[in-house]
Amino acid sequence: MTRFRSSEVEFVSNLWLSPEEVTELTARKKWAAQTRALISMGIPFKPNAVGRPLVERAAVMSTTPTASPRRKATPNWNALHKVA
Repeated sequence: MTRFRSSEVEFVSNLWLSPEEVTELTARKKWAAQTRALISMGIPFKPNAVGRPLVERAAVMSTTPTASPRRKATPNWNALHKVA
């Protein structure tokens, strides 16, 4: 049996945002909705074994974005007015 010192456990638990912090960050309660929100914000995460998104604290605290959010597709209305 592995025994951890309380400082080690605290360090490991501080690597990830708590479920409450992820809910506050995304303004979503359901894991699937949190996942979509994190993707749209460009925040990297890893789903755990049951599907809850795990967000590294450093990813949120970083000032440099790791991924740019996807732009929404918009129709090209000018293509309809093109005359041959």
